[in-house]
Amino acid sequence: MFFVIALGWGLTRTGFLSERSLRELNRVTYWVGLPSLLVQRIASANPEFGAVTGLLAVAIGATVGGILIAYVAARMLGLPASATGTFVQGVFRGNLAFIGLPVVIYAFEAVEGAPVAAAQSSALLLFGPLVVLYNIAAVVVLLAGRGGGAGMIRGLAYGLVTNPILIACALGLGLALAGATLPVMLDRSLAAVGQMALPLALVCIGGTLCTSRVRGRVRWALAGAVLKVAALPAIGALLAWALGLSPAHTRIALIMLACPAASASYVLARQLGGDEALASSLILLSSLLAVPAMIVVLAFT
Repeated sequence: MFFVIALGWGLTRTGFLSERSLRELNRVTYWVGLPSLLVQRIASANPEFGAVTGLLAVAIGATVGGILIAYVAARMLGLPASATGTFVQGVFRGNLAFIGLPVVIYAFEAVEGAPVAAAQSSALLLFGPLVVLYNIAAVVVLLAGRGGGAGMIRGLAYGLVTNPILIACALGLGLALAGATLPVMLDRSLAAVGQMALPLALVCIGGTLCTSRVRGRVRWALAGAVLKVAALPAIGALLAWALGLSPAHTRIALIMLACPAASASYVLARQLGGDEALASSLILLSSLLAVPAMIVVLAFT
């Protein structure tokens, strides 16, 4: 997994992949690969939400806890109002599509005797609600104190209903709940296309790390990055212990919570008048710190 990320970095560093190629690979992965993977795997999963209520509680509880801690940290660091929303968003909004999902799938496939199918099904059922929560909460914290109007609310609604990841989750879940089976040809086609999504996502992450630069606000960004990859998993671990979560579900929750800040947080910060430099730096630093954080999570869960 980390080798594939390093491969993306090396291919970009040597000029084999250009920045334009990376952008195009990102688009293919986001709009085609990941949706195909999600539809095919969720449609064939067993949608037992009762089995993942504890997992959802831990992930959502840790996210809410992270938001509260981020606001306290922003106040202690003396962040201005214009940067606070960007800081808070960077702390709680993880890169689930390009990091979380691939790591979860590879983490269980690499362990002999691990409950691969059940773990992947649980991760997929967690994925959709978290993506919705992240999108809504991100807009709320960025608009807090800015008096966002109805236009912003319409923009949020439009962004949710046109998000290919959410559409794929909804379609796959609808098929699973209806007990419908995909035609063999379509199922195999989606599986074949979806297989490219995970390695491509990791290659894109490695390439992005190579081309990204810290653009300022280093002290604030470093504090946010540490909270993102360390504080959120720590909160999640405490909640998992308190709720008696199974080892497999604990591993899934902590992987998702240890993800670096989502690249979409920069786009949203720019659209809603946030601190672009802080968003960019926080994404890069959290991506670097997420590597040792993920190693710790995988080693101790």
